[in-house]
Amino acid sequence: MKILYFDCSNGISGDMLLKAAADLSGRSDEIYEKINEAAEHGICEESHHEHGGCSCGHESHGADGHGHHDHGHHGHGRSYDEVKRIIAGSRFPEAAKAAAAAVYANIARAEAKVHGAAPETVHFHEVGRDEAVINALATGMAVSYIDADEIRTSAIYDGKGTVVCSHGEISVPVPAVMALRENCSYDFRTADVNTEMVTPSGLAGLMGIGAEPVEPGQDLLAEAKTIKETEAKGGRDTGRPGLKAYILEK
Repeated sequence: MKILYFDCSNGISGDMLLKAAADLSGRSDEIYEKINEAAEHGICEESHHEHGGCSCGHESHGADGHGHHDHGHHGHGRSYDEVKRIIAGSRFPEAAKAAAAAVYANIARAEAKVHGAAPETVHFHEVGRDEAVINALATGMAVSYIDADEIRTSAIYDGKGTVVCSHGEISVPVPAVMALRENCSYDFRTADVNTEMVTPSGLAGLMGIGAEPVEPGQDLLAEAKTIKETEAKGGRDTGRPGLKAYILEK
Protein backbone atom coordinates (compact mmCIF):
# COMPACT_ATOMS: atom_id res chain seq x y z
CA MET A 1 0.00 0.00 0.00
CA LYS A 2 1.36 3.40 -1.00
CA ILE A 3 0.96 6.18 1.57
CA LEU A 4 1.55 9.90 1.03
CA TYR A 5 2.52 11.27 4.44
CA PHE A 6 2.95 14.88 5.53
CA ASP A 7 4.88 15.76 8.69
CA CYS A 8 3.34 19.11 9.66
CA SER A 9 5.34 19.63 12.86
CA ASN A 10 6.73 22.79 11.24
CA GLY A 11 3.40 24.02 9.91
CA ILE A 12 1.75 23.97 6.50
CA SER A 13 1.10 26.54 3.77
CA GLY A 14 -0.23 26.30 0.24
CA ASP A 15 3.23 26.89 -1.25
CA MET A 16 4.82 24.26 0.99
CA LEU A 17 2.16 21.71 0.06
CA LEU A 18 2.60 22.37 -3.66
CA LYS A 19 6.39 22.17 -3.56
CA ALA A 20 6.38 18.93 -1.56
CA ALA A 21 3.73 17.21 -3.69
CA ALA A 22 5.35 18.30 -6.96
CA ASP A 23 8.74 16.98 -5.87
CA LEU A 24 7.37 13.64 -4.68
CA SER A 25 5.37 13.19 -7.89
CA GLY A 26 8.56 12.89 -9.94
CA ARG A 27 6.92 15.11 -12.57
CA SER A 28 7.72 18.55 -11.18
CA ASP A 29 8.95 19.89 -14.54
CA GLU A 30 5.61 19.07 -16.13
CA ILE A 31 3.70 20.57 -13.20
CA TYR A 32 5.66 23.83 -13.18
CA GLU A 33 5.35 24.06 -16.96
CA LYS A 34 1.58 23.89 -16.48
CA ILE A 35 1.80 26.52 -13.72
CA ASN A 36 3.78 28.90 -15.90
CA GLU A 37 1.47 28.30 -18.86
CA ALA A 38 -1.53 29.23 -16.70
CA ALA A 39 0.25 32.28 -15.31
CA GLU A 40 1.37 33.49 -18.74
CA HIS A 41 -1.69 32.72 -20.88
CA GLY A 42 -4.48 32.60 -18.31
CA ILE A 43 -5.92 29.92 -16.08
CA CYS A 44 -8.99 29.37 -18.27
CA GLU A 45 -9.56 28.31 -21.84
CA GLU A 46 -10.57 31.88 -22.75
CA SER A 47 -7.29 33.79 -22.54
CA HIS A 48 -5.91 37.32 -22.37
CA HIS A 49 -9.11 38.92 -21.12
CA GLU A 50 -11.77 38.70 -18.44
CA HIS A 51 -14.54 36.43 -19.71
CA GLY A 52 -17.13 34.45 -17.79
CA GLY A 53 -15.26 34.85 -14.54
CA CYS A 54 -11.94 33.64 -15.93
CA SER A 55 -8.90 35.70 -15.07
CA CYS A 56 -6.15 35.70 -17.62
CA GLY A 57 -3.63 38.36 -16.74
CA HIS A 58 0.03 38.14 -17.77
CA GLU A 59 1.96 36.82 -14.79
CA SER A 60 4.83 34.57 -13.85
CA HIS A 61 4.50 32.25 -10.92
CA GLY A 62 6.58 32.57 -7.78
CA ALA A 63 5.68 29.46 -5.80
CA ASP A 64 8.91 27.68 -6.67
CA GLY A 65 11.10 30.75 -6.87
CA HIS A 66 10.85 30.82 -10.68
CA GLY A 67 9.89 34.44 -11.05
CA HIS A 68 7.67 37.17 -9.65
CA HIS A 69 3.90 37.03 -9.48
CA ASP A 70 1.97 40.23 -10.05
CA HIS A 71 -1.29 40.57 -8.14
CA GLY A 72 -2.57 43.56 -10.02
CA HIS A 73 -6.31 42.98 -10.07
CA HIS A 74 -9.44 42.43 -7.99
CA GLY A 75 -8.67 44.80 -5.15
CA HIS A 76 -12.16 44.11 -3.73
CA GLY A 77 -11.53 40.38 -3.73
CA ARG A 78 -12.81 37.60 -5.93
CA SER A 79 -16.14 35.89 -5.24
CA TYR A 80 -16.44 32.20 -4.46
CA ASP A 81 -18.64 31.71 -7.53
CA GLU A 82 -15.97 33.32 -9.69
CA VAL A 83 -13.27 31.06 -8.26
CA LYS A 84 -15.45 28.02 -8.97
CA ARG A 85 -15.89 29.13 -12.58
CA ILE A 86 -12.15 29.69 -12.96
CA ILE A 87 -11.37 26.21 -11.63
CA ALA A 88 -14.02 24.54 -13.80
CA GLY A 89 -12.80 26.39 -16.91
CA SER A 90 -9.11 25.81 -16.32
CA ARG A 91 -6.79 23.80 -18.55
CA PHE A 92 -5.80 21.52 -15.67
CA PRO A 93 -6.78 17.82 -15.52
CA GLU A 94 -10.11 16.86 -13.97
CA ALA A 95 -8.46 15.39 -10.85
CA ALA A 96 -6.72 18.72 -10.26
CA LYS A 97 -10.01 20.60 -10.69
CA ALA A 98 -11.77 18.33 -8.19
CA ALA A 99 -9.07 18.84 -5.57
CA ALA A 100 -8.98 22.61 -6.07
CA ALA A 101 -12.77 22.80 -5.88
CA ALA A 102 -12.66 20.94 -2.55
CA VAL A 103 -9.96 23.31 -1.26
CA TYR A 104 -12.05 26.39 -2.02
CA ALA A 105 -15.24 24.85 -0.68
CA ASN A 106 -13.45 24.44 2.65
CA ILE A 107 -12.07 27.99 2.56
CA ALA A 108 -15.49 29.43 1.62
CA ARG A 109 -17.15 27.70 4.56
CA ALA A 110 -14.44 28.97 6.91
CA GLU A 111 -14.60 32.56 5.63
CA ALA A 112 -18.39 32.48 5.82
CA LYS A 113 -18.21 31.43 9.45
CA VAL A 114 -15.66 34.15 10.27
CA HIS A 115 -17.77 36.88 8.64
CA GLY A 116 -21.21 35.55 9.56
CA ALA A 117 -22.23 35.16 5.92
CA ALA A 118 -23.29 32.49 3.44
CA PRO A 119 -20.45 30.77 1.52
CA GLU A 120 -21.91 31.99 -1.79
CA THR A 121 -21.44 35.61 -0.70
CA VAL A 122 -17.79 35.26 0.36
CA HIS A 123 -15.09 37.26 -1.41
CA PHE A 124 -11.50 36.02 -1.23
CA HIS A 125 -8.51 38.34 -1.04
CA GLU A 126 -5.07 36.68 -0.83
CA VAL A 127 -6.45 33.18 -1.44
CA GLY A 128 -8.51 34.40 -4.39
CA ARG A 129 -5.55 35.67 -6.39
CA ASP A 130 -4.46 33.87 -9.54
CA GLU A 131 -1.34 32.48 -7.86
CA ALA A 132 -3.34 30.84 -5.08
CA VAL A 133 -5.88 29.30 -7.47
CA ILE A 134 -3.08 27.97 -9.68
CA ASN A 135 -1.34 26.58 -6.58
CA ALA A 136 -4.46 24.65 -5.60
CA LEU A 137 -4.89 23.24 -9.11
CA ALA A 138 -1.22 22.30 -9.40
CA THR A 139 -1.24 20.63 -5.98
CA GLY A 140 -4.20 18.52 -7.02
CA MET A 141 -2.36 17.62 -10.22
CA ALA A 142 0.75 16.56 -8.29
CA VAL A 143 -1.20 14.48 -5.78
CA SER A 144 -3.05 12.70 -8.60
CA TYR A 145 0.31 11.80 -10.14
CA ILE A 146 1.51 10.31 -6.85
CA ASP A 147 -1.63 8.13 -6.85
CA ALA A 148 -1.36 7.08 -3.20
CA ASP A 149 -3.73 4.60 -1.60
CA GLU A 150 -3.85 6.75 1.53
CA ILE A 151 -2.91 10.33 2.40
CA ARG A 152 -1.99 10.94 6.03
CA THR A 153 -0.89 13.88 8.13
CA SER A 154 0.89 14.14 11.45
CA ALA A 155 -0.17 16.50 14.21
CA ILE A 156 -0.23 20.04 12.81
CA TYR A 157 1.72 22.72 14.66
CA ASP A 158 0.85 26.41 14.50
CA GLY A 159 2.55 29.35 16.17
CA LYS A 160 1.20 32.05 18.46
CA GLY A 161 1.17 35.83 18.78
CA THR A 162 -0.13 38.05 15.98
CA VAL A 163 0.36 38.66 12.26
CA VAL A 164 -0.58 41.55 9.97
CA CYS A 165 -2.86 40.83 7.00
CA SER A 166 -5.36 42.69 4.79
CA HIS A 167 -7.73 42.95 7.78
CA GLY A 168 -5.06 44.41 10.08
CA GLU A 169 -3.32 42.74 13.01
CA ILE A 170 -4.91 39.42 13.97
CA SER A 171 -4.19 36.65 16.43
CA VAL A 172 -2.51 33.35 15.56
CA PRO A 173 -4.04 30.91 14.75
CA VAL A 174 -5.77 33.25 12.32
CA PRO A 175 -9.61 33.26 12.27
CA ALA A 176 -9.94 31.37 8.97
CA VAL A 177 -7.64 28.63 10.25
CA MET A 178 -9.64 28.41 13.47
CA ALA A 179 -12.83 28.01 11.42
CA LEU A 180 -11.22 25.33 9.23
CA ARG A 181 -10.12 23.45 12.33
CA GLU A 182 -13.76 22.99 13.30
CA ASN A 183 -14.41 21.05 10.09
CA CYS A 184 -11.61 18.49 10.29
CA SER A 185 -10.36 15.82 12.69
CA TYR A 186 -6.66 16.71 12.66
CA ASP A 187 -4.57 16.95 15.81
CA PHE A 188 -3.58 20.61 16.34
CA ARG A 189 -0.76 21.72 18.62
CA THR A 190 1.04 24.97 19.44
CA ALA A 191 4.75 25.52 18.85
CA ASP A 192 6.84 28.08 20.70
CA VAL A 193 7.01 30.30 17.62
CA ASN A 194 5.68 33.87 17.60
CA THR A 195 4.24 33.89 14.09
CA GLU A 196 1.82 32.06 11.81
CA MET A 197 2.87 28.52 10.84
CA VAL A 198 -0.44 27.32 9.38
CA THR A 199 -2.13 29.27 6.57
CA PRO A 200 -5.73 28.84 5.41
CA SER A 201 -4.58 27.66 1.96
CA GLY A 202 -2.26 25.10 3.53
CA LEU A 203 -4.81 23.62 5.90
CA ALA A 204 -7.62 23.73 3.32
CA GLY A 205 -5.19 22.12 0.88
CA LEU A 206 -4.64 19.14 3.17
CA MET A 207 -8.38 18.82 3.63
CA GLY A 208 -9.02 19.19 -0.10
CA ILE A 209 -6.68 16.36 -1.10
CA GLY A 210 -8.34 14.09 1.44
CA ALA A 211 -5.56 13.82 4.03
CA GLU A 212 -6.54 11.91 7.17
CA PRO A 213 -4.81 12.12 10.56
CA VAL A 214 -2.55 9.30 11.68
CA GLU A 215 -3.93 7.12 14.44
CA PRO A 216 -3.06 8.20 18.01
CA GLY A 217 0.38 6.90 18.91
CA GLN A 218 1.04 5.68 15.38
CA ASP A 219 4.56 6.15 13.95
CA LEU A 220 4.20 5.71 10.21
CA LEU A 221 7.88 6.34 9.54
CA ALA A 222 8.78 3.41 11.79
CA GLU A 223 6.02 1.15 10.48
CA ALA A 224 6.51 1.68 6.76
CA LYS A 225 9.37 1.75 4.27
CA THR A 226 10.34 5.20 2.99
CA ILE A 227 10.38 5.23 -0.82
CA LYS A 228 10.95 8.96 -1.30
CA GLU A 229 11.11 12.04 0.90
CA THR A 230 11.37 15.79 0.51
CA GLU A 231 11.26 19.03 2.48
CA ALA A 232 9.56 22.24 1.36
CA LYS A 233 9.92 25.65 2.98
CA GLY A 234 7.41 28.46 2.65
CA GLY A 235 7.91 32.20 2.28
CA ARG A 236 7.64 32.99 5.99
CA ASP A 237 10.79 32.52 8.09
CA THR A 238 9.66 30.71 11.23
CA GLY A 239 13.15 29.72 12.31
CA ARG A 240 12.22 26.07 11.82
CA PRO A 241 12.64 23.53 9.00
CA GLY A 242 9.95 23.15 6.37
CA LEU A 243 7.17 20.71 5.60
CA LYS A 244 8.51 17.16 5.40
CA ALA A 245 6.68 14.80 3.09
CA TYR A 246 7.13 11.13 2.29
CA ILE A 247 5.99 8.38 -0.02
CA LEU A 248 5.80 5.26 2.13
CA GLU A 249 5.21 1.60 1.33
CA LYS A 250 3.40 -0.49 3.90
